Formats: sequence, structure tokens, C-alpha cells
Amino acid sequence: MSKPNRINLLFDQYLQNIINKDELAELHQHLQDDQHQALFDEAVSDYFDSTSHTAHTKAKEVGDLAWQKIAQHIAEPKPAKKLRLFSTFKFVAAAAALVIVLFTTFYIYQSNRAQDRLTKAIAHDIQPGTHRATLQAANGKIYQLEGSKEEIIAGEKAIRYKDGALLETEAQVQNFALSTPKGGQYRITLADGTKVWLNAASSISYPSIFTANERRVVLRGEAYFEVAHNVHKPFIVSTETQEIKVLGTAFNVNAYENEGVTVTTLVHGRVQLKGPNTSNPSYLNPGEQAVLNRNTFQITPVDVTLNTAWKDGEFIFTATPLTAVLRQIERWYNLEIDYSGIPEDIQIHASIQRDKPLSAVLSALEKITNLKFDVEGRRVKLMK
Repeated sequence: MSKPNRINLLFDQYLQNIINKDELAELHQHLQDDQHQALFDEAVSDYFDSTSHTAHTKAKEVGDLAWQKIAQHIAEPKPAKKLRLFSTFKFVAAAAALVIVLFTTFYIYQSNRAQDRLTKAIAHDIQPGTHRATLQAANGKIYQLEGSKEEIIAGEKAIRYKDGALLETEAQVQNFALSTPKGGQYRITLADGTKVWLNAASSISYPSIFTANERRVVLRGEAYFEVAHNVHKPFIVSTETQEIKVLGTAFNVNAYENEGVTVTTLVHGRVQLKGPNTSNPSYLNPGEQAVLNRNTFQITPVDVTLNTAWKDGEFIFTATPLTAVLRQIERWYNLEIDYSGIPEDIQIHASIQRDKPLSAVLSALEKITNLKFDVEGRRVKLMK
């Protein structure tokens, strides 16, 4: 039998408490040889990797086995010579103590190394998005909005944070553009009282005061609107592919360029939709969704929470293609995802909080899909 196999066998017999004195002496002798240290470490590592006990439980288990062995030898019939008895006990105790020290040292080392890996993983883990955005005025002024200030309120003469802190005093009517980066979201209350939740990698252009006979804003990306009712001034959301006209209602618009379609979901009220090449407008009722694809609106009833959960801090996926899920994660965690090799036919059913670090989200997806993802910096790819 080869040395590695012999050491493994003796070690296994020791753990099962079926090793005899000669075999224990042989194991002890192997432990004294530096050339066999790596083989023994591998045997110890293989054993501990195959169990599910905690480090503390394993160390205690090993210690108990060792001292059981000592007690077993003490209880055995002993030679007449006291010197022989003492030397045998001394040898067994030394061997057991040596194994305990080796195992304890191994576990302290392994636990410390695992803790170091955990600490480093936490330190390098990618955190979720936060409240941050850029506000740019037509006159060239740029305001960085971040930190605890999660919403701005546009008035006729000033722009303030939600807590009342003054951001800017406006002396004239002008246009503004509120933009969120990847990993950012923000809220704004427009001058007419309309509230807008802006998702990551999105922007909305709006006037400081709606002076015309309509209230028009331009959206890129995704936003949720709660439109203040005004029968005399319809509220219009313009995207690259469609125009939404309402008087007062709540709805979500997803108009990201890389999604391939524009999705409008109505929570309450009524909206009118018109595409650039559609002759007649389409209408949505509460609980309905319109998908604009190749100049055609496909209207279906939906659970609106699936499309609005993001503003309440949650991802909700129901039969959502994995690639679509990853695009949401990519925007919220400010990532670059390599989609090559990612299956197109996997659908996700899950609810995940948006305040979780990236590792928790990817771990959930890995359990659902049986895939493995590799993260290097902010680049994510499928592990081969």
C-alpha cells in the first residue's frame, strides 16, 4: 500500500477509534516525518471538508477521540514493569496530544483563513445602488445629488430637497434634466405636484414650471409616475418610441434601449398611448400593460406589482428570462455583464430585496439556475 493510502487508512481508523497500539505508533511515526506532513494535512482537510460540523464541534470531537484512546490504553492489561506502563502511557498521551495540537492548529489556521476570506469578500462585495443623481440646468449648472437627500421638489421659484434644504433659487423658467447613473435612483416632485421615481441609468427632462397648455416631460430609461390631476393640462410622457397622455393617474414606463421593447403598466386611472407610426391611439385600463414592439401595442392584464416593485426596494420576477433579470441587476449594481453562454430559455421566479449585496443576489440566482457566476471587479460572466 502506498504511503498516502496508508496514512489515510490509519487516520481514518484513528477517527473511528478502532486503531491499535502498533497502528497508533505507526501514525505517530509518520507525523514525525516532515516529508509526510503534506499528506497528513491533505487527509485532515479531506475529512473536514466532507463533514458539516462547525470548527468548534470538530475540534472537540477530535479531542474526545484522542482522550478516549488514552483512557482505552489505561484500561488495558498492562505489563508488570511500572517503567513499561509509564512509557506506554506517556507515548500514547504524547501521540494523542500531538494529534490534538495538530488538529487544533489546523482548525485555528483554517478558521482564521476562512474568516480572512470572508472579511475580504465582504470588503470587496459590490453593494446595491443608492439615492444619487445629477441635476443639470439649461444654463449649464450641474448639481450632484446623493447621500441622505433622496428627493428634490421643484417649485416655481426654488428647488429644494424633501427635508426643506435649499438647493437652488430659480429666477427664470428653464429646463432641467435629472439623471441617475447605474447604481443610482432618485425621486422628484415636479412643479405641478406630480411625483416621479427614477430608476437606475435613467433620465427625465422637464421644465421648472409648466407654462404651456400641456405638461410634457421626456423620459429615457424607467420611471414610475403619480400624476397630479389637471383636466385642463394633460400630462405627456415622451420616450423615443411612444407618447403617453394622461390627465391624472399612476403608471410605470420601462423604455430602456437595451430591452428592445417599451413597456407601460397602468396602476390606476387611464392612459392614452401613441407610437410614432401608429395611426390610432391605444388605451390602458388599470391592471393592464402595453408592450410596444415594432409599432404595435400588445395589451394584456398583469399583476402591476411585478413592474412597480423596484420603487419599493424589491426585485420580483415571474417567468422572467434570466437575461432580462441580469439586465436589471446590471443597472442596479453598476456592472458589466458578459451575456455570452448564458442560456436564453431559463426563466426566473423569485423575490429579492434590492438592498442586498451582489453576492447574495448572485447566490440566489445560482441556487435557482444551477449556474455559477464569476465576478472580477465589476465584470460578471458565466463560469465555465
